[in-house]
Amino acid sequence: QLLVEMDGLSVDDDIQVLILAATNRIDVLDHALLRPGRFDRIVKVDLPAKEGRLSILKIHTANKPLSDDVELEQIARETFRFSGAHLENLANEAAILALREGSQVIRREHFMEAIDKVIMGEKLDRRPNKDELKRVAIHETGHALISEIMNPGSVSTITITSRGKALGYVRHNPTDDVYLQTKDYLETQISICIAGSIAEELLLNNKSTGAKNDFEQAIKLVKTMLISGMTDLGVVEENSLPKELLHQEMSKILKSIEERVKTIIKEHKNIMVIIAENLIDSERFSGDELRDMLKEKKIA
Repeated sequence: QLLVEMDGLSVDDDIQVLILAATNRIDVLDHALLRPGRFDRIVKVDLPAKEGRLSILKIHTANKPLSDDVELEQIARETFRFSGAHLENLANEAAILALREGSQVIRREHFMEAIDKVIMGEKLDRRPNKDELKRVAIHETGHALISEIMNPGSVSTITITSRGKALGYVRHNPTDDVYLQTKDYLETQISICIAGSIAEELLLNNKSTGAKNDFEQAIKLVKTMLISGMTDLGVVEENSLPKELLHQEMSKILKSIEERVKTIIKEHKNIMVIIAENLIDSERFSGDELRDMLKEKKIA
């Protein structure tokens, strides 16, 4: 009946009805609904860009007392790929954190903690044993070191505080939203992904299952390079490639990047040990401290 009634607008009709609808599964709609004269004008509503996130944050913080150190534009930059619902949750979580502390205003630190919570989940009471804690510290330091060397100024904080399923993580400084990825960018991201496992291998003489998700992400990035024509194979279609050739090319790319990462980590072993020891003691290490150590090494 809906299809019968949706036969377009006519100027002769006494009553004109314009039908609007929303869905997040357009792929399962009947094609008859999408023919001309029916739902034929499709407006895609994607995740908000930085300007959109800033506007949404202004709405959700309008009724909340903010400290002078809160810069909503900075928070908008920190929340790349947050949806409107994520941003509403973020503002509420920051308010709850301030309330728990008995603070009259919401400070920047509350928002930073809330971002971690929205991304990674609630802090957990579990604490790995001493050996596991050392491994987590080495692993996260590897990620941070490669990130900072290949993309200076990128590391905000290293932490081994357990959240959600993660035993530790590296918070990165905000950058402009990236919609196009170059070959250099993808290789840098792959290097950062595998750096944690390589750090474990070189400093602890073996690897662990903690790098499983890192490897999955690295393989996805390598496949992106392949189907984007960024390898020696040129422009290819993934499904038409023999599996053996696909495996060989992916292995070659990963091996090349792995050797580069190993060289960097070997050159900075002393720094990594110091940072890991600090992490075990205090659970956090700032990006500024990491940059100071790298600067001192360079001068030396």
